[in-house]
Amino acid sequence: MEFSRIEFFQELGESCVLPTAQQGVEQVWQLLLLCLLCRLLCRLGLSSSVKHFGSVSAGLYALYLFFEQSMVWVLMLSMLCYTVLFLNRHSSSRGIFLSATILIYLLMGELHMIDTVTWHKMRGKLVKPLNVELPRSMVLVVTSWNIPMSRWLNIYVFKSALKLGTFSSIIVTYTASALLHGLSFHLGAVLLSLGFITYVEHVLRKRLAAIFSACILSKQCPNNCHHQQKKELWVYGINLAFSAMAIFHLTYLGSLFDAEVDNLAAEEGYVANHTIQKWSELNWAGHWLVFGSWLFYRLIQ
Repeated sequence: MEFSRIEFFQELGESCVLPTAQQGVEQVWQLLLLCLLCRLLCRLGLSSSVKHFGSVSAGLYALYLFFEQSMVWVLMLSMLCYTVLFLNRHSSSRGIFLSATILIYLLMGELHMIDTVTWHKMRGKLVKPLNVELPRSMVLVVTSWNIPMSRWLNIYVFKSALKLGTFSSIIVTYTASALLHGLSFHLGAVLLSLGFITYVEHVLRKRLAAIFSACILSKQCPNNCHHQQKKELWVYGINLAFSAMAIFHLTYLGSLFDAEVDNLAAEEGYVANHTIQKWSELNWAGHWLVFGSWLFYRLIQ
């Protein structure tokens, strides 16, 4: 089924933009209101006890907003930590006891002594949404999506394979990620494509940063970096251009994940055909963009 450009943007707005904005507002408006109230409370000339009570109440309500009854497990961990610190307040080993307490609590959760669904809500952040939805670079996208997996691959695969060279270690890492996600053609194609995209983006931006002495690396520079050009308008322009390129790559790669493909078709191998067909319909635009970026990098190297 083919859509005109107007129909495409209408469908995009109705099916993606509006629901996403609505859900985002529903999730954060109460939290933003709590932050505003706490800010006002701290600016008033009230006693510290009142301010502490207000901030604790706001924090408990924020916990309830996101975890509901599961907030009990968070409070229980807090009480355990306070108890351990209080009982060992005169001991030089209180850090060890506190670490052991937290480790035991985490093991209880991982061993399913706590309801699995509840535990996965509490165990920690898996993604940095802003870095994915409004990315500075594709490098930042892959390190901000599924953070525990990204850290594990970085420590145990990427760093171990660095002796093979940067490019080889990146490809080995994404190959390992593809295998860990299962032998799926479309996932493997996306992950290996990500390997080439992130490598080319990294080396190109690194070279441009060296040429212009500007803060245009894949990851944001620290405040004390050696680059001379930091906040010039053209620096923001280059970073914005790379952000637009990253969004294009995300859209291009995401085109493979079509909800209309049923499970039976996938099991029969339709996913491989679907992957090639989808990218062919897009004239392999993302791959051509990577190739063009690599050629440009070779020219300025």
